Amino acid sequence: MFNNFSIKKNLKYSTIEGSLWAFMYGMGENFLSALAVFLGFSALQISVLNSFPQLIGSCLQLFSYFILRKINSVKRFVVLLSLIQSVMWLLLIIILLYYPYYKIIITWFIIYFLCGYLISPVWTSWMGYLVPKRIRGNYYGSRNRIINSFVLIAILIGGFILKFFDNNLTIGFTILFFMASIGRFLSTYYLNKKDEIISSNQNSDNSFVYFLKDKKTLMFIIFKFFINFSVMFLGPLFAIYILRTLGLSNFILSLCSVSWWLANVFSSRYWGVYSKKNGNLQILKITTIILTILPLMWISVYYFSGIYLIILVIIINLFAGITFSGFSLASFNLIYELVGKKDVVKFTSLMHLGEGSAIFVGSILAGSIVDSIYLKNLFLDYNFTSIQLSMLISTILRAGCFIYFLKLQKQLRYLKIS
Repeated sequence: MFNNFSIKKNLKYSTIEGSLWAFMYGMGENFLSALAVFLGFSALQISVLNSFPQLIGSCLQLFSYFILRKINSVKRFVVLLSLIQSVMWLLLIIILLYYPYYKIIITWFIIYFLCGYLISPVWTSWMGYLVPKRIRGNYYGSRNRIINSFVLIAILIGGFILKFFDNNLTIGFTILFFMASIGRFLSTYYLNKKDEIISSNQNSDNSFVYFLKDKKTLMFIIFKFFINFSVMFLGPLFAIYILRTLGLSNFILSLCSVSWWLANVFSSRYWGVYSKKNGNLQILKITTIILTILPLMWISVYYFSGIYLIILVIIINLFAGITFSGFSLASFNLIYELVGKKDVVKFTSLMHLGEGSAIFVGSILAGSIVDSIYLKNLFLDYNFTSIQLSMLISTILRAGCFIYFLKLQKQLRYLKIS
């Protein structure tokens, strides 16, 4: 479809726009949970902030396929929504300065992440045409490494900004979100420089029901549903655990993010090579095992203090960064093995609907557990907290996900999918 010059140009611009998106993420999205803690929201409120917009976004994402057919332009669709996200960061600054109320904040979350969820399946399909299959594993491994480097740099800068304005975090967050807006605007510019694909040429002949009837795609959707459900018993509560339960600072929270992304930077290349040699299923098997162990590690750090606590927190984040890097890469690559290019938009929309539902339910349950006065008092005499109970539940659920994955792996290998 594209000649070598066009392929190289598209790969170059895809890496640049991804890097600028990463800068936006590191300056903005990475610090949204810290903002919620700063504003004094409860665990349940923070869980809703992290999950409800994703639920709505994933539901409306099902319509992105039909919207795309109406506008008949992949690039125009992605660029428009990306530009809206850039403006949303400026709007968040105004909200923070003048209207820092929960209902207004959650409205912002819904609109902002709705744009992201509508972009995701269309962008994934777009990239499926721009990146040749023969170089897909190595390219995404290299691209992810560069993107993670930019996330790392942005988080470091953001952490130092918050530390510098420790006595007036409102100013600190204002600077971060302004920089995030610039990053998103520039990434939109380079999105617009990539080649167009006419969406009418990529219409799927399969309905959403088809993917639920097909055993391999249904099993993958179920696996992603439950893995996201189990992760949410820890994920949205991380900032609360670091800042409130462990009593660490925003700067240490930034160092946690830095160590997480640093691990991503150095491991993504090796995961890409490993994927090419051993297949994506083997990566998912390894990373799912490690994901099961991670909550137990977080439970244990509660019983340490001082420099030992900080060192352990950073080490676990390094470990988690390596794990999620491999899991994300393998999951992404496997989509193209399960369905054809024309089915990517529909399939990812359906998959994200399941993930969004899992994230919402898991987050609400986790937030309710942590905020439960009964559970807090129940474990008071045992030096055990309600947030640790949520982590323990997460471990059990992740173990169940691994058992189910073994069945998925057997089914896909039977179909010669690796």
